[in-house]
Amino acid sequence: MTAMTYLPRTIEPVIKETSEIFKVVLLTGSRQCGKSTCMEHLADDAQRERLNLDNEILLTEAKESADQFLVHHKFPVFIDEIQRAPNLFLQIKAKVDEMKSYGQVWASGSQKFALMKGVADSLAGRICPLDLMPLSIYERVGKGLEQKPYIPGEEPSKILETGAKEELWKTIWQGAWPRVIDMTPRQRGFFYNGLVQTYLERDVRMEAGVEKLAEYRNFLRELALRTGQELRIGDLAKTVGVMDRTIKGWLSLAENSGLIYLLRPYYANIGKQFVKSPKVYFTDTGLAAYLIGFTSPEKMAEYTTAGAFFETFVIMEILKGWVHNGLQPEFFFYRDSKSQKEIDLLIRSDGKLYPVEIKLGSHPKKDAIKNFSVLEELPEDIGHGAVICTAEAPYGLAEGVTAHSVWQI
Repeated sequence: MTAMTYLPRTIEPVIKETSEIFKVVLLTGSRQCGKSTCMEHLADDAQRERLNLDNEILLTEAKESADQFLVHHKFPVFIDEIQRAPNLFLQIKAKVDEMKSYGQVWASGSQKFALMKGVADSLAGRICPLDLMPLSIYERVGKGLEQKPYIPGEEPSKILETGAKEELWKTIWQGAWPRVIDMTPRQRGFFYNGLVQTYLERDVRMEAGVEKLAEYRNFLRELALRTGQELRIGDLAKTVGVMDRTIKGWLSLAENSGLIYLLRPYYANIGKQFVKSPKVYFTDTGLAAYLIGFTSPEKMAEYTTAGAFFETFVIMEILKGWVHNGLQPEFFFYRDSKSQKEIDLLIRSDGKLYPVEIKLGSHPKKDAIKNFSVLEELPEDIGHGAVICTAEAPYGLAEGVTAHSVWQI
């Protein structure tokens, strides 16, 4: 494995832009997703001092003498792993309130819940929180600065070439963490083992106070097995062997650590019974594959629920395109409990709902969108639809619906 080349992240212009109108910019995201590397890359351009609170000397200074900590280090500054010293937030508030210039403090951290609580208590109105996920398919080939939020019906991307089936499953199995994309299968296994162990020890035990680490790891594996499925709290609790309330707390921890994404169901007051539970997705299919124990892309592709992993991959890639552009997406899935009609994804944008169906195949037929008919009953304007698949070239599936490859989102 050669030395890593820096891959531009879609969020870079957003960090620069928000630094012009906010005193503080905070980048959150899961461990190893590239927060520090991205911020340090930009900090080099801005001549910004970098302080990493994983350094015990700096951490002790920040905790025991927060006011002097900010005096001793010149601004502008980048503070990494800031969740380790939440007492800094009040001192940062006092410091930036004395300054007229913007973007003086950049910070990053991997515990979103703890960070945002500190922000709400002390930095409201002064800070712009942003999220970073593992690499998108654009970022992993060096095209991150060209990625736009995906909306069905817009001109399909020509930046990425349609990949072969083997390449698709290798990408899904390998995962998208910056360090892992070029690793050998053996190195990949070591990476994920270390990632999970660090997460369990640092985020789960030390930060969240969870002592049942074996049960929590089993909980993660069971979630990975359920990726792309509707969340059943009681079933999950019974399988893991803990109480329902424990599962709810662990779900919140996994979500705020950036490991899972909960896609909420769509509700509309049209006299139907809609499901109330969200669908759960692992934010990285490579981590899900590791937790389940898939030893190769081929084994993953042969699995009985391979379609759920493809769906997870597609929805996460769409999510990255929005989040890395600094946007708060309004995503839903549709399912009513009476007829069980389902639409994989609804994207709300500019007053319209855009339906998306995800099919693991190269040439889905018109019956793939049979459930789109329920949209006529919804009290919203409906935009262009899409079926995302593995087709080599886009084609019209019906009036107002296009089928195209995941590489063209």
